[in-house]
Amino acid sequence: MDNYIITIVGTQTVDDESDTIDVTTSASYAERSGKKYIRYKEYDPNADGEYINNTIIIESEKKIVLRKLIEGNRTELILDRGVRHQCIYTTPIGYMSIGIYAESIVTDIDKNGGTITIDYTIDFNTDVQSEHHLEITLKKKGET
Repeated sequence: MDNYIITIVGTQTVDDESDTIDVTTSASYAERSGKKYIRYKEYDPNADGEYINNTIIIESEKKIVLRKLIEGNRTELILDRGVRHQCIYTTPIGYMSIGIYAESIVTDIDKNGGTITIDYTIDFNTDVQSEHHLEITLKKKGET
């Protein structure tokens, strides 16, 4: 049940130029087996009238998995503070193998809402291509 509002503000910096996206939509929140799950849908600009199913899995204070289901293909970005992970990322033109390194993860979220802040880099062949700052806010519907 989508009893929450999630706001995601992501800033990507490449060659000293930044671009910011801001998404606000309905979400659900659940806790199971020591993990926290936030699920939400996002409009897919590449498929008319279709949505991307997203799940944020908070495995611990230092490890978060961002999962997307796009046209039946699952993409996972593993953000683990201080650890570089190799991930396969689905794009409209195919798959990419990328390295993800989370420099900072701060989580303060539970069934009452809260925030997640993540700073990470993306690399290709260990050459850093972009820096990312992600701020996620979760609020119960009806709260200001």
